[in-house]
Amino acid sequence: MVNEELLTYNVYSTERIYRDETLCSFYFKPNRKIIKNFSPIDIDGERLKLNLQTGEITEYKKKDILNSYNASLRRTTILMNMLLSMNDFDWFWTLTFDKQKIDRTNAQAVFNCYEKYINNIKKQFPCFKYMTFPERHEDGCFHFHLLTAGLTPSQMGLVNSGKVCCSWAKKKYNGVVSRSYYERTKHLFEHKDTDGEPIYNATSFVYGFTTVSRIVSRERCNSYVKKYVEKALGSTEVFKKRFYYSANLNVPYLVKKYIGTEFEIPTAIEELSCIKNNPYIQNAKGVYVNDYNVLQVKIDNDMKQFLDKGLVPLSDEEIFNLYFKGEILD
Repeated sequence: MVNEELLTYNVYSTERIYRDETLCSFYFKPNRKIIKNFSPIDIDGERLKLNLQTGEITEYKKKDILNSYNASLRRTTILMNMLLSMNDFDWFWTLTFDKQKIDRTNAQAVFNCYEKYINNIKKQFPCFKYMTFPERHEDGCFHFHLLTAGLTPSQMGLVNSGKVCCSWAKKKYNGVVSRSYYERTKHLFEHKDTDGEPIYNATSFVYGFTTVSRIVSRERCNSYVKKYVEKALGSTEVFKKRFYYSANLNVPYLVKKYIGTEFEIPTAIEELSCIKNNPYIQNAKGVYVNDYNVLQVKIDNDMKQFLDKGLVPLSDEEIFNLYFKGEILD
């Protein structure tokens, strides 16, 4: 087994290039593979820890379980934010299952129906894009929220329900009222951008009931989804994933770079000279230190293009001096 204390570490960067900005992650990586002492093992549905040296099987400590859970949730959040940032969705759906047709508390049963429905749409319309977020109510019943794009209302089988979104009726009517009620009361309240937007039903969903509304503000919708996932989705015990998405979604372009070598840790990565002098760091929009092993920055893509060409942006003081020398004109 390799003694970890004798290892040296290289520094790498990963660039995730989004539409408007790039997320750069700087991190240490050992120059040799570290042999693991433990590995997870499943026995009768229980996740245990196997010592690879002695063969001993033990239970995970609460701290190990919590760390694993937090790491998993962090990966989910990163993936979700990445997909929301790279894709524009047009419609927000809620699929509710009919108790006369299916046991709504049976996770596997409702997921099978959902999967059949989505696969049928994908088979008919390969351009269909979606993200799906399962939710379990306090009564134990499951339903699904979807963000979708790529289809016309007729392809989705939408019909106008005669109801509209109404922010001032959120508590009493869950934010959905008849068109006539909305028209009678709209002069009494301040409006949100979604108020008055029609609610549709998808006739193609044969397993229960649907509400479908057009996404008016993508920023507000994405913000709602992010808060919803952090609040509602914790464990993967019920469904194997916290959310589902189509394979044809846009993802950021990924670039990996080698930065420097032969560093010993623990060392604060932001203190390294090769990091301090990195032009992305010096011109970053924001800096986020996860721990001693990872540093993240965001940089505008326009600025990144200048830096990649070897151009150095001028400081405010330099611009001021050049202006009064007449080298910069209005």
